Amino acid sequence: MYRKDEVAWPAFIVLQIKDDMVRQILLQKESDPSGAVGSPVDSPIGDFYRDRCIFITGATGFLGKVLLEKLLRSCSGIKTIYVLLRGKDDLEPRQRLDELFSMTMFSKVRWENPSAISRVIPVAGDVTLPDLGLSATDLYVLSQNVSVIFHCAATVRFDEPYKKAVDINLKGTKHLLNVAKKMTCLSAMVHVSTAYSFCNKSDISEEIYPEPVDPDKILEASEWMDEKLLGCLMEPLLAGRPSNYHLTKAFAEILVQKECGGIPTAIVRPSIVTAAAREPIPGWVDNMYGPSGFIFAACKGALRTMHVYPEIAVDCIPVDYVSNMLITVGWHLGTRRPNAMEIYHSSSGGLNTLTWGQLERATYSLALRHPPSALFRYPGGSFKSSRLLNELSLKLEHHFPAQILDLGARLMGQEPQYVLFATLVLCHVFLPIN
Repeated sequence: MYRKDEVAWPAFIVLQIKDDMVRQILLQKESDPSGAVGSPVDSPIGDFYRDRCIFITGATGFLGKVLLEKLLRSCSGIKTIYVLLRGKDDLEPRQRLDELFSMTMFSKVRWENPSAISRVIPVAGDVTLPDLGLSATDLYVLSQNVSVIFHCAATVRFDEPYKKAVDINLKGTKHLLNVAKKMTCLSAMVHVSTAYSFCNKSDISEEIYPEPVDPDKILEASEWMDEKLLGCLMEPLLAGRPSNYHLTKAFAEILVQKECGGIPTAIVRPSIVTAAAREPIPGWVDNMYGPSGFIFAACKGALRTMHVYPEIAVDCIPVDYVSNMLITVGWHLGTRRPNAMEIYHSSSGGLNTLTWGQLERATYSLALRHPPSALFRYPGGSFKSSRLLNELSLKLEHHFPAQILDLGARLMGQEPQYVLFATLVLCHVFLPIN
């Protein structure tokens, strides 16, 4: 059973996994009913992390959870993992950490090595505050012990207000860099960005492209500008990017390159991070963004149309692949200590291409063969390459039925909710995809 805040898809519905990989997963599950893979083994990577202290930001996010679980399970020799947590919903950092470890995805760690969880120490703080909001004691402890940093904290919402996006994605990176400079035994710092930070370029290499404004100028402006004025400043800088998420991640990369100094640093750029291929559970995902949202809404019958060109690739990468890459990059930095900052793309690219058309056909086929409980409508619909046909379909298959249902609700003295539901479905599917 899965908790309500977790979603488990069958491994084969995670469509970035090709048929041959699906067969491997299913065979592995037959030989190991727990479905667990990646048991700790002796390796150069495991040896590198032995007796080291790790610092993770964004450990409660989708990628951060998988990274934390993988480190605990496969790098069992780690001395301590410090995770930056802020109080939320009347929960203190320790309570949030306990809640995190109660999730199904940590069941293998709890079963096989429960003592490993005691090595994870919550550190109260907030990336939007100077020195990450750390107390003097915590800052000293981190500065004297941490040797590897994974900076995963970010807001990935496409509709985030400019000030909040700047505060978390840009200012948060600035504050982390300031703390990293105080660490006396730091061997590696891995910054998580996105493959779409410079998506306004026709060809993207493993390099950072200049922007017309220095990121420090953006930070200065955000201190005194209100949301409207800051938006007026930043909108022209989008330069073809779809949202301020991509822009602030680009500025964060420039800031890392500018200020990392002598710290062995790497930037990892994942594409669309989706459900796990193998670890911690095949098909595990805890959100409804991007392809996961499309699959869920389509299978429920709530999504009937999308404006998509079927032949276009949807570059997905399983979250456990990205997590493994982060750990490997940290090892590479700490052992090779390159002279310059390194950049890695984590994507399927042309090696294992999945198109939107393939995603559509597989999703609707699987929705009929393995329907979820509590269908909203019978699964159906299609992608439209024509914007006009898509708009017409939205009116006929989303808005018009919702208005009819709301009218019926009003006549029965109930609260109308279906137009709002239809709007929320579309927003939830099309907002963050990374």
